[in-house]
Amino acid sequence: MMILTALVVLAACGAPVTPPPTQVVRETVVVPQTVVSQQTVVTQQTVVVPQTVVVPQTVVAQQTVVVQPTAEPNPEAIIEGVEPNAEITFWTFYLSPTFDQYIQDTLTRFQTVYPGVKVNWEDHQATFQDDLGNAFAAGRAPDVINLSVSEDRVSDYARKGLLLSLDDKVPPSVKNLYFPGLWNQQIVDGKNYQFPWYQGLNVELVNMKIYSDAAGLQLEDFPTTIAGLPALCKTIKDKTSTLCAVRLTTNDLLAQMVHESGVKVISADGKKFTFDSPEAVAWLQMYVDMVKAGTVDKTVLVTDQDRVGLDLFTSGNAAFFQTVPNSIRQVRANNPGLYGYLATVPAPVGKSGVLGKGLMSISVKQDTKFPKASIALAQFFTNPQSMLEFSKIVAIYPSTPKSYDDPFFAAKPVAIEDSAKPIARDILSRYADIVPPIPEKADVNEIVLQAVQAALFNNVPAQQALTAAVTQANALLAQ
Repeated sequence: MMILTALVVLAACGAPVTPPPTQVVRETVVVPQTVVSQQTVVTQQTVVVPQTVVVPQTVVAQQTVVVQPTAEPNPEAIIEGVEPNAEITFWTFYLSPTFDQYIQDTLTRFQTVYPGVKVNWEDHQATFQDDLGNAFAAGRAPDVINLSVSEDRVSDYARKGLLLSLDDKVPPSVKNLYFPGLWNQQIVDGKNYQFPWYQGLNVELVNMKIYSDAAGLQLEDFPTTIAGLPALCKTIKDKTSTLCAVRLTTNDLLAQMVHESGVKVISADGKKFTFDSPEAVAWLQMYVDMVKAGTVDKTVLVTDQDRVGLDLFTSGNAAFFQTVPNSIRQVRANNPGLYGYLATVPAPVGKSGVLGKGLMSISVKQDTKFPKASIALAQFFTNPQSMLEFSKIVAIYPSTPKSYDDPFFAAKPVAIEDSAKPIARDILSRYADIVPPIPEKADVNEIVLQAVQAALFNNVPAQQALTAAVTQANALLAQ
């Protein structure tokens, strides 16, 4: 608001008046006014004759002018051309009721940024995949869908033509908000079908009472690569008689081969499995040697339950265990005496340099009536602000580098539970989806698991076990 101030200048009586200079400001209203001044005139007879002189003068009157500031564009409104009066449906996976408030608050913000868009939110849980498959079959699938990247749901639905390709629908400025490795995951025929959402990450949780006090090891010397684990486990076993809680990814062994040893598990055309190469054999032999040396817990090694290894660590019977940072709270609750001996280090990486692929994403169905509104919602839930707010209420990690500039992540951690926050940006920057599509993935993984177990526990040579598994898997492809 601008206030314009008026000045009224009157001439002094009894002397010649020189009119003051006119004062003009913005929004000036000129009001004519007569000012009467007496002046003395001297004649030869020295007669004093009173005379009136009329002096015109400008008076600036006071006036109030209200100036409306120009509205600044909302920095979160980055999708243009959103359809007016759009009504869309959004499905999430296992978020209600725990995160109802967060979802509702984010939807309120969204509708402030994109007014006129109505969103119907539904959360599906154990029956999510069945519900979604049935919805697609019936032609009533949701417009915006929370899909698992870790389970390859995005690529599965994209290959069926059910999801909207995003590369030509959003500007480069939107793509650049995300870690490149996370944006370029689940690519099908060179196209992206997902906005990366919340992520998880693993760290090595270390029991310093065993690792340092008993084994005499320094935390800064913890191996940064998978290749360093056998020697570490031997040292710990020799000095403390404690076994290592190392765990295979039994539900996706081909991915583990790719990440840890750079194994080419299938031919470029996807028609022939090749995971019995020298690189694959060397990968399996490393684990066979640890079993034979008696340095690893056999049960933990091949379990598909994270809880088994975590329980061993929590009981004080393992020097380290790779898990999510949130597990520290469980350790503290179940063994408070161990809490003071805990430390964390980044999980070691394999030859690929890749730590894994993403966890969750948001996609848009291919035939939505409101593609712009649906894209806007998917992007809004995955933007830096929305994911930062989500991170503050649960131990998840954003897909957007900008989120990590906030003190919530950048500040020096006080509690061990927060020790992953300052290193999360670096860890997430090394996520990528480098595993090629695997036909008949579940069946092939079961074949590989049986071969690996035969080599680990039944003295079957690694080369023989893997070659037999490749033969079985290729026969499966030929059917």
